Amino acid sequence: MIIFADWLQRTDYPVASIATMEHQVLKKWDEQIKSAGLHRDTVRISRLSPERIREKLVSHSALIRVLLSEIEAMQELLYITHFFVIADPSGVILELGGKDDILQNLRLINIGPGTLCTIKHSGYSAIAMAMETGMTAIVRGNEHTLQLFRDGNCICVPIRVGGVVQAYVNLMFAVEIDPTFAIPLLRYIATQAEKRLQADIGGGGREDVYDRFAAYQLTGRQKEVAYKWLQGQTCVQIAQSLYLSVHTVRTVLKTIYEKTAVNSKVAFIRKFTG
Repeated sequence: MIIFADWLQRTDYPVASIATMEHQVLKKWDEQIKSAGLHRDTVRISRLSPERIREKLVSHSALIRVLLSEIEAMQELLYITHFFVIADPSGVILELGGKDDILQNLRLINIGPGTLCTIKHSGYSAIAMAMETGMTAIVRGNEHTLQLFRDGNCICVPIRVGGVVQAYVNLMFAVEIDPTFAIPLLRYIATQAEKRLQADIGGGGREDVYDRFAAYQLTGRQKEVAYKWLQGQTCVQIAQSLYLSVHTVRTVLKTIYEKTAVNSKVAFIRKFTG
């Protein structure tokens, strides 16, 4: 089991909620919701065209891989029924994570890649509030505009690189569960993802990472595989992009682990993004 003792004990993160919002801000949001024609019984949320969805997924593919791998590392800490949402800076859903039956139910109400989670498209939600405030946000049960979401609590955290929001990660679970327990978990996901994304979007990018690999005497091929592994790519994806067999990729990764003195993907990622 992965233990994040320091993070799990922290309670000092600033959080936005309906209770912390000024009356004039809520009034402005309510006007947007009303002008958009949203009401509590709306059962289908607006979604982009298939073409636009494909464009979004392609342009954010590396980002999605990084976030999914960080979310996966957290799954063992969550023993409750839940699902994750990854949205782009404009509030468009890029990916969902959860059990198949939950995802199937979400698809029935038009929630999936391309669904719009802004105030005017879905009303009060943690994603919309995080977008509006720039903060980690919590929306509880009946605070949601849409009846669809009133059985759950949700918490959303922005993902930033160089001070610029790159995405939002949202976690939703049963309304009976106090959402504050998830604040350090979501902040941990954000911090780890931001470190990894910084290697590509900010700093010296690939060159800096390759310099760190050089300290462990990695060969050119090993650096290529290690870099893609650090980005969150799978063995199959690496094999396809480098024209290698999956077996070869796994063999190279085993050698990389030996040279860098790690024994897991999580340990490898933390070694080169910490």
